[in-house]
Amino acid sequence: QEEKIMNLEKLFEKALRAYFAAHRVSRDGLEDAVADAYADWSDKPLDELDGKTPREYVAAVTDPAEIAEGALAGVRNGGEPSPLFADRVAEVPAASARLTEVLESDEPERVRVAAAELLHRAGAVPVETYIDLVFDPDTPDNLRETLIEQLEYTDGAAGPLLARLGEAEGENRKILAELLVACGARGEKVYGLLEELVREPGNAAYASQLIARYGDDSALPLLAELSAKCDYADYIELRNAAEMLGGDVPLRFDWSGDATYKKIKGE
Repeated sequence: QEEKIMNLEKLFEKALRAYFAAHRVSRDGLEDAVADAYADWSDKPLDELDGKTPREYVAAVTDPAEIAEGALAGVRNGGEPSPLFADRVAEVPAASARLTEVLESDEPERVRVAAAELLHRAGAVPVETYIDLVFDPDTPDNLRETLIEQLEYTDGAAGPLLARLGEAEGENRKILAELLVACGARGEKVYGLLEELVREPGNAAYASQLIARYGDDSALPLLAELSAKCDYADYIELRNAAEMLGGDVPLRFDWSGDATYKKIKGE
């Protein structure tokens, strides 16, 4: 894809090498040194930008799609998003439309992840698009994890997630449950999903922690019921969940024959 705007991060790499040549930077001070160098460089007139500073150059870009492309230019060349263009994305809401297109495209995963990070930073997360991608089996794993993490901190995600309650299957039910709890969704249907999960073989440890985060102590009888007939590893998780809800489960003392218990005790 032909670039319409300058790859600022490539220009900064050149300036950063010069900065390191002129300053002695310790390993511990590396992060601060890069930040200082970027701040200086941002306000320095550059021949490559016809005498404009990088900040002035970015401020003069008004086309929303070019602003989005400016933010991604460094990523497409193996680097990082441009902080200056990232700030412009937040200032120009229409730039988010182009980033959403990139997110939904078949571009390399790292470019799509960068688009998601820019959208989240700008407070412009397209919730329905995120949810579609999270539950799309063709979505790359790292991108899916990024979207899940961001949805957990996105206002307005609970409603669209609740609408998926009857659709999610298999592992997607676990993802949906995690997102619903993280987004603060509550109600009979949400609790019902958590109960279904915690009763399924192999899910007790994971789902009991979600129940604890859900925060309803009416789940204590359920946790006690399950703790009476599970193995030692699940019992510990169920007991921890009950304690997080301000309760407890009946103590069990006879774990003879339980492989996990024997391993812990060195038997």
